Amino acid sequence: MKKNTLFIVLLGCIITTLSAQKPMDSIALQEDFKIFENILKKGHPSLYEYVNKDSLDYLFKNTKDILNTNTSDIDLYKKMVHITNQIRDGHLLLFAPNTLKTDEYYFPLILKIIDSHFYADTDDFGIPIGSKIKSINGIESSRILEKLKKYSSTDGYNITKKLRDIELKFGLFYAYEYGLTRQFSVEYTEPNGANKTLSIEAESFTKVKLRNTKRSSYFANFHYQKNGFDFFNAYINKKDPYVYYKDGLSTAVLVVNSFGLDIRAFKSKLIKIFKEINKKEIRHLIIDVRNNDGGFRPNALHLYSFIAKNTFKQNISEYVISLTVPEKKHATRTFLNEKEFLTDRFKNHPEYDGWKLSFDDLEAIMVPDRNRFKGKVYVLTSGTTFSAASTFAINSKNDPNITLIGEETGGGYYLLNGQFPVYYELPNSKIIMVMSMVRVENYVIDKTVKKGSGVLPDKYIKLSVDNLIKGKDPLLDYLFRLIKG
Repeated sequence: MKKNTLFIVLLGCIITTLSAQKPMDSIALQEDFKIFENILKKGHPSLYEYVNKDSLDYLFKNTKDILNTNTSDIDLYKKMVHITNQIRDGHLLLFAPNTLKTDEYYFPLILKIIDSHFYADTDDFGIPIGSKIKSINGIESSRILEKLKKYSSTDGYNITKKLRDIELKFGLFYAYEYGLTRQFSVEYTEPNGANKTLSIEAESFTKVKLRNTKRSSYFANFHYQKNGFDFFNAYINKKDPYVYYKDGLSTAVLVVNSFGLDIRAFKSKLIKIFKEINKKEIRHLIIDVRNNDGGFRPNALHLYSFIAKNTFKQNISEYVISLTVPEKKHATRTFLNEKEFLTDRFKNHPEYDGWKLSFDDLEAIMVPDRNRFKGKVYVLTSGTTFSAASTFAINSKNDPNITLIGEETGGGYYLLNGQFPVYYELPNSKIIMVMSMVRVENYVIDKTVKKGSGVLPDKYIKLSVDNLIKGKDPLLDYLFRLIKG
């Protein structure tokens, strides 16, 4: 489509904003929005957990009234995101249509959020690592952060997942909120206190993605490695579990960045790793799931079985409000068989408003593995720790012999929605929607945790600006000093 160029004079710089939205008439808007509403009301198992029915109905009605006038696909997307943000379900996802060519005009700086402020996470464009970003195109960073939070879904009232998402997808979310921009005026304060303003041109997503591998917050310096693609690919982006050892401390660090691997292959890798750990007579084990956003639940259970002393529990119940996929003609993909996983599995367990299983059908594998580790265990968490990784953190939290260190997980403590994700494409706007149809109530021991929280660490340790500048991992640094005594 033809692009219109709008020139705005701001802070003495010329800022170019590009329009790349598909106009839509009110009939098409209303049709897509009705499908969106039906999917939620007919299939979402926790729709009113964090927002009451009257408030949500008002949001739906108010949005319908606004959509009576012609607008664009991106505007519709933003209206939907406003609603899903109130539902507070980290597995309820919306993806904007690809008419917004964010891959061509991406905000180029790599940012880290510390204490709700943006800091440069690389030294690109002559901006030193640790420089505080004060404003972008004349808009204060604090205001930008608040505006972008709605684009990241999270369980309950948790904020850590939103912050970690915004760090990684800042350019995308910024484009959703403020439109495509060719050039950015960035006001910042260097670590030495000097205030500066720099005009930076937008770059392609590919360039920015490559620059992302150089984040100081990936802590290559702490591991005496060179920061860049090789370190990122070998340590941060590696999906298979891997282990390394801290000489002189009888300590192993097991990094598990994903539970989304083949279940049998994952279990086989764990057996090999724990045999090696036990053969070395390691006394301290650190399990790092800070970059793990989930995957298959059996993998999380298998990992925990290698550190569990006794049989354990994970789920109290599973609940659905529909035995079939709502608005099925608009569904593009499901990962599990609808009849087998929904209809046949739940139909003999009716509740007054749905169907509920009050048992966990994976209990058979919730037993200690014969190769289990018998020393002291620490688990590292972050806001990225989500879904199956968060349930692993819950099991660890339930064990008084395991210490959780880091920040609150992105996954819910008491409940989450998952297990049966359905992908949709709305017919007119081409907005992609993902909804999980099963509500899971977690088995937890500490009932004093506030509703809507993630899994809380036993020892909260945050990244400081000084850590960022030096590339020092504060969690591992704390543990290595603790173990050393």
